Amino acid sequence: MSEQFVQEIAMRVFFVKTMSLPWEILHLWRRLVTLLLPIRCRTSIPLAIAAIVGACGGSSSSPSLSLPVSSEAQPPKSSAPKIEILSSRSDTVSGGDVIVAVSSDATSASASAANLTVRLNGVDVSSSLEYDPRENRLAGRIGGLHLGENTISAQEESGPETSLTIKNHPSSGPVVAGPHQTPWICETESSGLGSALDASCNVSSRVDWYYVTGSNTFKPLASLVPPYPADLATTETIDGKKVNFIIRVESGTMDQSIYRIALLDDPTNPISDPWKKSGKKPGAGWNGKLNLVYGGGCSPGYRSGSNALPDALQALPLSTDNAIDPLSLGFAVAFASRMAMDNGCDPVMAAENSMMLKEHFVKNYGVPKFTIGTGPSGGAMIQHFIAQSYPGVLDAITPGLSFADTPSVILDVVDCSLLNRYFDGASPGSWPVSTQAQVAGYPIEDGSTTCRSWDSAGHAFVTPTLGFNPVVPKSLIFDPVTNPSGARGGYVDGLVNVFGLDADTGFARAIYDNIGVQYGLQALNRGDITVDQFLDLNKGVGGFDVNGFPTTRRSAANIKGVENSYKSGLVNSGVGITIPIIDTRLYTEGLNTHTRIRTFTTRSRLQAGNGTVANHVSWLSANVGGYKGAVNLTKMALVAHNEWLERISADTSSDNFANKVIKNKPPALVDTCWDSGGIAHAEPATLELHGVCNTMFPVYSTPRIQAGENVGQDVMKCALKAPELSSYKVPFSPAQWSELQTIFQEGVCDWTKPSVGRLDAVPWQRH
Repeated sequence: MSEQFVQEIAMRVFFVKTMSLPWEILHLWRRLVTLLLPIRCRTSIPLAIAAIVGACGGSSSSPSLSLPVSSEAQPPKSSAPKIEILSSRSDTVSGGDVIVAVSSDATSASASAANLTVRLNGVDVSSSLEYDPRENRLAGRIGGLHLGENTISAQEESGPETSLTIKNHPSSGPVVAGPHQTPWICETESSGLGSALDASCNVSSRVDWYYVTGSNTFKPLASLVPPYPADLATTETIDGKKVNFIIRVESGTMDQSIYRIALLDDPTNPISDPWKKSGKKPGAGWNGKLNLVYGGGCSPGYRSGSNALPDALQALPLSTDNAIDPLSLGFAVAFASRMAMDNGCDPVMAAENSMMLKEHFVKNYGVPKFTIGTGPSGGAMIQHFIAQSYPGVLDAITPGLSFADTPSVILDVVDCSLLNRYFDGASPGSWPVSTQAQVAGYPIEDGSTTCRSWDSAGHAFVTPTLGFNPVVPKSLIFDPVTNPSGARGGYVDGLVNVFGLDADTGFARAIYDNIGVQYGLQALNRGDITVDQFLDLNKGVGGFDVNGFPTTRRSAANIKGVENSYKSGLVNSGVGITIPIIDTRLYTEGLNTHTRIRTFTTRSRLQAGNGTVANHVSWLSANVGGYKGAVNLTKMALVAHNEWLERISADTSSDNFANKVIKNKPPALVDTCWDSGGIAHAEPATLELHGVCNTMFPVYSTPRIQAGENVGQDVMKCALKAPELSSYKVPFSPAQWSELQTIFQEGVCDWTKPSVGRLDAVPWQRH
């Protein structure tokens, strides 16, 4: 009789004889057997059983294997039940309930999760969960959480107990973004949801129904039972399911924001409490995936923001067919008002909106297989921020008209305001627009440069009285004389939870800095401006004070504020962003501020942070009018992301996630530009001057790049060095060199060094 055969028999005997024993008795029995058996028979309990039935004899030349007695005395780590939170992270639960899944001992093939007892804070809540025989688990909604920490525990009869601590937050927030702004204006009425019930803008949620006609227009669905309108269209989802094109739109509030969720549904048998057997799960219309939509702009908050019910059905950016595209493919589409930067310019709040909205979606519709982000401009900033700072919320991103982040763009934007002020004050004819463009790096259109388009935004970023939406009463807004304690609207003021307060000013820490920046350095070295022009520009450019008033002195950032801008991830380093990215851009160079160089800024950071840009795809289309591309980039990217993510999901190899993303990128998914006729030109996106795409769509620059910074533009406050003549390609007279040293008494920027105050980003920060 072979030893292998005896061990197999022993395992079966052991399993049959002991499967019903309480853990304490089993543990003592195993310990006794271990002590009584010879060392070589302690390889495992099955071997111990084999010894008892006479299989421990044999030649003394048999291999001697043993485990430490102390290891055998401990129960296997997998012997206790497993508790999973499906609706959120365990520390970001909100709204007083949570979706959980509880499974039995994974080492026991016969253990049934149906026999588990699940408790919340010591109270049996097993009846709240449904047994899923396919997954052999209990799953469902547990309500009754109190604010703060709660304990969920699970245990088989007389077996070991597993417990998990979760933290519950109010449905009105905050969760990670820190204390809410005050004062606060609710815009539920203008959003069609009636008056807010409290100061947090809470209202009762509602569901509305729409349908799509054969001519691709949305209409309200008057009757929820057949016969339906004769012009009702059908649609085929990305999974090949053909269904009526009827859309359910849920509206409500959470986190002081107004949300909308839209997806295909059957009004005769609508989705309802999908975690209960008696409930109704989504039907064939939902493809199991979620598309979170982000909006642009950058304006002060102090308001919930507003949106109209049809917004859930309409303007998805860069799409020729709007939200018909994702809905027709079966995607659920969701957004909340603070997921638009124009409602507060706060990526942290946008991230919080996103995680809470996704949590709400899971509770009321189910767990999405993938969550894909979409959105332009400021919406692109949010997606980049979430991908680095709150990983796991989004599985793929589609930044359109992209910027890498907000703080580093603010440097260029405020620079433009300073440059414009200088140029406007110079003697007539001394700085023609063609020369201004050499300093700013931007193109010329209609006798102006992009810097002019940035001018008002530049002032608003640093001026606490500008940019407010009219719904915020003027009486609530800061005024240095009449209302010094009023609401401040500058960028750092809106993110005071992140940047913190400056002990000297009592206001949010400043992050704009232009100490040592040599404006027009590249233009000087190219011979586009003279040494005297260069000196006068840098002598007169000045800065802004804490209240946005121009000063002759340059602006100095608060070092702690700079540190926090990096640590929070607001300045995006690209480190750890390994999810699929499809950057969709319309070519808008000219007076439009969404310049193509920003795509290369993001790429530079990804390369520096991760050593590759293989997870990043650049798609660029000619702009054929307004914000309409020659091709439908948004829909194409959504379909491409779906394929990419499905391939990653099917990869069962042991590769790490980053490698799986790269190796599973569809072969056809490559950098491409489309001309005005919709003809595709596939070639690597590069800053090199050659190539079809760069010939059709030239890449321009920015004021900081023209001042010597690299394309990554991730330096918030430059390290300084003494000026060196070798850095200039034109000669200076002794008087000019002396004046340069006077202008830059503290030194000039050393762009070869990292930013002063640069820290690594810390994911999942609480502010």
